[in-house]
Amino acid sequence: MNNTDPANLPSVRLPEDASMDQEEYNTGMHEVNQMDPNGKHTKHYHHYPTYKAMTRRASVTVNGQDRRRPLTMGNPGVLGLWSFATVTILLGTFNLFLPGMSNHVLLPTAIMFGGLAQYIAGFLDFFYGGTFSATILVSYGGFWTGTGLLMLPAFAESMAAYTTDFDVNRANAIYHFMWAFYTLMLLLMSLKIKAGTFILSWCLGFVFLTLLLEAVFYMTSISPILRVSGVTAYLAALGAYYSGIAAVMEEQDVVLWVGHYHQH
Repeated sequence: MNNTDPANLPSVRLPEDASMDQEEYNTGMHEVNQMDPNGKHTKHYHHYPTYKAMTRRASVTVNGQDRRRPLTMGNPGVLGLWSFATVTILLGTFNLFLPGMSNHVLLPTAIMFGGLAQYIAGFLDFFYGGTFSATILVSYGGFWTGTGLLMLPAFAESMAAYTTDFDVNRANAIYHFMWAFYTLMLLLMSLKIKAGTFILSWCLGFVFLTLLLEAVFYMTSISPILRVSGVTAYLAALGAYYSGIAAVMEEQDVVLWVGHYHQH
């Protein structure tokens, strides 16, 4: 009999109210939710020795990744965080200090670093065990790629469909309002997930405010609102930089504070 076959491995039935987070953290046990004949949900935990042998323990420092790390893979979340932070802080600089100047100098960074690099890092993060973190990185990688493409003359011609400046501003406002709503959804989820941290909520909260303020600016053309969005962009970027630093230091066995909501 092959003892490493999941079908042949023993399972341990635990009470519904039992917390297995620490046990799963220590042993690499896999949780399976089932329903008994009485209609009550129960939990079964199957041991996977190979899983534990191929992974290592780790602190949850990036966005909601799993509590175990592949042995031979670097953390793609660091690249995703720092690429997001860099392009966001560039945006904040223009919004805060140069609100009347074109920010098209962001084009290469927006497309290649904040966009493509973050997009790829997000997909790699799916293999790293970070469903929530990967979704965030792919989402904003796509956002920044699209933003950069709109700066290219070939794509900017699509804006010619709007005949007046008012129509352009209204379209931009709708665009930013929808991204603000999406970010608010992620922010609320960050408060509930098992690997949620204060730093994650900090980043998402200030990204939400940045997008919301930019949307309001497009509707009102009030310059101070755009300047305030530059401040919130700076705060979001600093949080992302710090989260990436915490992830790198975790690999050096140095644990930096990230504010876990749910201690295990």
